[in-house]
Order: sequence, then C-alpha cells, then structure tokens
Amino acid sequence: MTVDLAALARRRRNIRRSAIVLRDIPVPATLATDLFRGSYLPVIQIWERAAARIVEAYGRTLSVLTTDSPADIQAQIDGAASEFDRIVLELRAELERWALRVERYQRAKWTSAVLSASGVDLRLMIGPEGARETLETYMRWNSALIRDVSDQVRQRVSSAVFAGVQNRSPVRDVAKAIREATGMGRTRSMGIAADQASKTMAALADERAQEVGLTAWKWRHSGKKHPRENHKVRNGNLYSSSKAMVGKTVEGQTVLAEPEASDQPGRPPWCGCRKQFVMVFD
Repeated sequence: MTVDLAALARRRRNIRRSAIVLRDIPVPATLATDLFRGSYLPVIQIWERAAARIVEAYGRTLSVLTTDSPADIQAQIDGAASEFDRIVLELRAELERWALRVERYQRAKWTSAVLSASGVDLRLMIGPEGARETLETYMRWNSALIRDVSDQVRQRVSSAVFAGVQNRSPVRDVAKAIREATGMGRTRSMGIAADQASKTMAALADERAQEVGLTAWKWRHSGKKHPRENHKVRNGNLYSSSKAMVGKTVEGQTVLAEPEASDQPGRPPWCGCRKQFVMVFD
C-alpha cells in the first residue's frame, strides 16, 4: 500500500457513513479498436495482401501440373510469414504505446473517481511506475497472441491451398477458402483485442486499489447478450480480499470472500464484468 486512502478521506471530510462506493469505470470500446488497428490488423493485412500472390501461384501450379510446382506456392506463404517477422519490433513498439495510453486513461478515471468520492486528490501521489510490471505482462501476452493469430492464418491458408492441389480444386474455390481463412483471422483478432482491453483495465484497477489500500469491491456485470450465469447472479454483490472483512455487514450488505483470481471480473476469457471498488471506514 502506497497511500492509506480511507485515512486521508477521514481527514479531508467529516464522513459519517461506513463505506463509500467509488464511481464505476467502464472500458471504452475505443481501447479495443486502437489495439486491433495498431497491433493486430497489420498482421491480417500481410496475409490479405499475400492471398492474391498465393492464388496466382496456385493457378500456375494447376496449369503446369508438375511435382515441383507446389514449391512456388510454399515460397509465397513463407514470404508472408517472413514479412510478419520483419514487423515484429514495430508491433511491439505499437503495443507499448497502446499500453501507456490505457494506463494514462485508467489512472485519470481512477483519480477522478477517488476525488469525487472522498475529496482526496491522488494525482501527485500515484503514477505509472506502480503499473509497469502489469503493463509489461500484458504486452508480452499480446505479442504471443499476435504471433498465434499469424500462425493460425498461415496454417489455414496452407491447408486450403495444398488440399486444393491434391484434389485439383478450381482456383475460385481455393481463393474463397483463403478469404475465409483471413476473414476468420480478422474476426478472431477483433475479439482478442476487446478481451485484452478488458483484461488490461481490470489488472490496472487491481493495481490502483492495492496502492491505496482498498480491498472491498462490488461486482458489476457486463450486461453482455450471452453472459456467464454465475457472473450474472453476482451482480451487485460485495466482496473483499481481506479475511477480516468477510462476513461483516457494510451498508446493509454482507461482505463475501472474493472468488479465485481466475474467476474475478474481467479475468475469464471474453468477460466484460468489472470491479467497482468500495472505501470501507469501519
């Protein structure tokens, strides 16, 4: 804990309540859009550009019908994979820029929520340093996911092309299969970007809460169309990581032991739930 927020709030204001709920901080869709466009879309575009060359090489292979012809197709596929390898450092730099933007956004919203609820201005008390390890973790995670997206598209394209060679499929059929492969990669990337934006914001929120000594939080359900039922029923429940607080009544609610870390808001795959932190004074 860097700052005892509850103690500071007591000194700033004559607080009579046992707890104050901080303002909820939703995850803006622009964070996911920026991540997709900056770090995932360039990979998809490599394979979309390569698709025309691969289809052209496939057409030549069908017309020649020699055992050496598939080598031309493989060369085009390998060329696209090599192009991805050449931009890896650029993607890493873009990931870092994105992570820093998320940190600044979350910190600004967090300090504003704390100031509104408690009268305590944290802007000069907390900075990006405390979140550096968290950001590095999510940058490494996304780097691995980006490479996995490229590898998966490559595998699907290769399977479509060489199955076509074996079956002597028409060029139009193989071209369609390649478009479907890159389209699936694009759709998956957009989903990953949304998921990673939620996860990064959730991890940063946890970091900030630890810095100011907040252990209690309310579950805020995402409101998604196809929710996890066990998450939906938790909406509004009050939880705490402090064993001493579990079982107590705060503002008319019984404090529950928080779930395992892997099942907390924003942590399971595609979970958009959030923690809404609570300042408890007693």
